[in-house]
Amino acid sequence: MANAKPFRLEEATIDELHQAFKTGQTTCVAVVRHYIERAQAYNGVASLLVTEDGAPVAEVTGMVRATAALHFRTETVKASAILPDLDKYKGPPIEFGRMEATASDPAVQQQYGMISGLPDAGQLNALATLNIRGERSVTCRGDFDRHPSEGPLPPDAPPVCEMFRRLPDALERAAELDALYGRNPDLAKMPMYGVVFSFKDPFDTKDMRTTAGGDAAYDIDFPARDHILVEQLRNKGAIIFAKAVCTEYNGRAGDPGGRHKAEKVLPSVLGYQRSSWAGNPANPYDTTRAASLGSSSGSGVSVSANLVMASLGEETRASTRGPANHNAVALILPHKSLLGFNGGAIGADIY
Repeated sequence: MANAKPFRLEEATIDELHQAFKTGQTTCVAVVRHYIERAQAYNGVASLLVTEDGAPVAEVTGMVRATAALHFRTETVKASAILPDLDKYKGPPIEFGRMEATASDPAVQQQYGMISGLPDAGQLNALATLNIRGERSVTCRGDFDRHPSEGPLPPDAPPVCEMFRRLPDALERAAELDALYGRNPDLAKMPMYGVVFSFKDPFDTKDMRTTAGGDAAYDIDFPARDHILVEQLRNKGAIIFAKAVCTEYNGRAGDPGGRHKAEKVLPSVLGYQRSSWAGNPANPYDTTRAASLGSSSGSGVSVSANLVMASLGEETRASTRGPANHNAVALILPHKSLLGFNGGAIGADIY
């Protein structure tokens, strides 16, 4: 194959990836490292706070993602720049943008309230949690997730972390696959071999934080077992790499009905796609625009921007069709009844 083109992971098909494994052009470890590097470069904050006066806010620390803390811009957008007739507004109070400590980890902050897309952001905020040791869980973060070969855990580590740290992260699993199969994986048994996946956050992944995008002080933020589809993909050779940003519990802002009514208006120019823990994804073609009205927006963006090769989403209404359409992603949408879709997920209408 003297005239063969060098392998390039961006836009590669699964067949091209497998051919690159067979010819020694790449390895599972090299593929995972490449995606971590892309997340480091592009998976950051893509929105600004919309404030009443447009004044800058203090610099704060965000969650660790792809080995570094998130960086939030300190400049804000004055609300009247987006809503020119704001002085005439007479409805419920507007919830202006602010930085606030998260419930999951009060040491880190997130954007809350009204936000606007950052023009030409260079960032997309598609992946909420990466399967990287030390940052894949808040319960077992940092040294609480150190590899067993590095000695005992700190004395204040939750007991469950002793079990959790024995689960390999994405790089360690890639190394296992390389050691077991090298250039000759059985692709008939493992058709997803080496394919790096993101997952809509409601799908349970035993080796990553699984909260359906919600922000709460969870005693344990990872499940005891995988969702059945995640388990099947593992068995087929896929690499479980990241949880994608999604709207909390597959829901969205708005009046849910009943006797309790919202006291404030939470306007956004970016669609109903936010997570109070992970933030808001951006459209890769125009970062001032919504990635989708669907709750699987992070899944669509992560594939569109080549942050992963494939993603597992879920549809209740337009949760995957919207992200596929808005982000130019191919979508395979089988009916849930064909998939054994039972057990291992949380959120509205997902079970």
